[in-house]
Amino acid sequence: MNKLKDTVTIMVEKNMLEFFEAELDDLQFSGDININWDKQSRAIELEFTLNVTKSQELAVEDQNGELNESDEISYEDAILFFDESKIDGFEYADNYLAVIPFSGRQGLNAQVGRGVFNYLQDLLDDGEDRLAAFVNDESDDETFILDWDDTVFQATVAQASDDLAKKYYTYSKY
Repeated sequence: MNKLKDTVTIMVEKNMLEFFEAELDDLQFSGDININWDKQSRAIELEFTLNVTKSQELAVEDQNGELNESDEISYEDAILFFDESKIDGFEYADNYLAVIPFSGRQGLNAQVGRGVFNYLQDLLDDGEDRLAAFVNDESDDETFILDWDDTVFQATVAQASDDLAKKYYTYSKY
């Protein structure tokens, strides 16, 4: 008699790209978010832009040292999801807000996916508020940067339903 192991994985009906698109549609965010899929390296970027308007005359210097004196200020960042059997995404960690591995064609663990979007909503809300305060000289910070707190992220993943722990959004085939 064969018993099913506790480690059985269940594929959910959506693949990773469909999951990302559905979650992005539900995200309450006034900025822009794009999905960039690199099929060859099996990597997906969620690239987002925060946009705020300055209310006073204040010159803001970008990361290249250029002064931006327009009323509209944008901040761009991205999260990299990578197939850990194909590339070492952690090598690129300095270029991303966060790097999150997934398991080859099996895809992204559904509990991790839920945690990403729950945390991302809070991070973007806080980021928009902090960026607005920064460009309107209401902050003591010398520079603005979003900070991904892995401890908070892991706690957010743990808060997602335990039912999701054995489910995966498969890697997209098309």
